Amino acid sequence: MKRWFVLLLALTMFIGTASAECKVVTALAAEVNPDNLVSVAADAKVLSYADGQFTITILVPERYAPEEINALKTGDAIFTEGREVEIRSITEREGYIVLNADTDDDVWLFESVDLNYWIMDVNDNTWLELATVTVPASGHLLFLDGINPSTGESLLHPTVYNKEGFLTVMKSTDDPGFDIRNVEVVFDENGELALIRRFYVPWN
Repeated sequence: MKRWFVLLLALTMFIGTASAECKVVTALAAEVNPDNLVSVAADAKVLSYADGQFTITILVPERYAPEEINALKTGDAIFTEGREVEIRSITEREGYIVLNADTDDDVWLFESVDLNYWIMDVNDNTWLELATVTVPASGHLLFLDGINPSTGESLLHPTVYNKEGFLTVMKSTDDPGFDIRNVEVVFDENGELALIRRFYVPWN
């Protein structure tokens, strides 16, 4: 009896140790502080405008430290899009690190311009909605529209509007909108929204 108890205790300790060695990789902290939107640019969704203020959702990409991604092994996990994905295989394909290839839980990672790893999701990356904020509009707000609103096609040079022009476009029922990860916003030194830039996206 004592021998079986010792073996069971040893097995429990082994399982606990193995479990402790498994790690969960999480995304890096956002570089944008939604509580201090001063002299900063960010990807965003422009949701609405009322009483001189815009309601905007700030978006940030899911980015992972290269040393953590390169140290991953089967049995570890990655936290992405609000859930933990267990890693059952790690392969390399066409310059991507692919976790769980050829399964419903596959994750494709690539080294981006900032040297961190981003996740490729069909045509885009995976993004987090960092915060929804209400911000004042600058008196000199500019809107640079990089697409033809009636067709969604990319323009060689953007059309330039002031705030009133932007609001006219925004209210149009035929417009593709500003909430499909197709907008970059810029805040000035006073924390006011100074620039809205819309660009072409293939999922429009």
